[in-house]
Amino acid sequence: MMQQLVFLLFAIKLAKMQSPNYSAECQQASTACEENTDCVHRLAVLQSTCVTNTCQPQCRNAVLNLYQNRLGRSLLRTDISCIPGRYELELCNLVPKKLPIYCNLAKLACEADLMCSSRYGIFTSECETEASHGDCSVRCRELLNDTLKTQHGAAFIDCTCTDKDDKLCQHLKDVTLKSCMMNLHTTMAPVENNFIFKDVTTIESNTIKGQDDDTDSGRIAALSQFLLIVLLSTLLIF
Repeated sequence: MMQQLVFLLFAIKLAKMQSPNYSAECQQASTACEENTDCVHRLAVLQSTCVTNTCQPQCRNAVLNLYQNRLGRSLLRTDISCIPGRYELELCNLVPKKLPIYCNLAKLACEADLMCSSRYGIFTSECETEASHGDCSVRCRELLNDTLKTQHGAAFIDCTCTDKDDKLCQHLKDVTLKSCMMNLHTTMAPVENNFIFKDVTTIESNTIKGQDDDTDSGRIAALSQFLLIVLLSTLLIF
């Protein structure tokens, strides 16, 4: 067990050493995760599965699994610049601070927030059965609207799913949410906490600023991912 943990830590640190474009926030969160046995194992799974850039179920599940760990959640809420699998996370909308966001991840983020979780819980308890049949009463539309007005609930509005065996996400997006979201955009009150949109603006600004470095960073990330796969394969063999 100790040998496996050493290999995982070495693989993660090797990947982190390959690029100079890491934010201090991401590095600090990554270090905290690496010092926690549960978090570092979840992170290692993410780094070994999010390397295909095809939004496979294994990658999605690894992100959702990491997000359920407190330290992993803190890491994913950074700009994720120090995560080797960040290119696939960005491609598949698996970045919590960047819109649009993957619907099941939006749901986890909502459930981790007290206000959003409370309002979404009332909506699902009273309206999920009704919405699953394509119906939605005025009461249920109001309950969903209350959820969408929260900081994390706003991510439900334009959340996305992938095309890779994603039935749970499609049901959430196209049945549960869509049934009660029809004609809702014109009547919605402003989002009560707009920090999520400030984060998105900041990320987009940083993305534009760093476009010139993307090509080199992409090559470096590809090398990091290859080395990580080799190390993990060696671990499995021995």
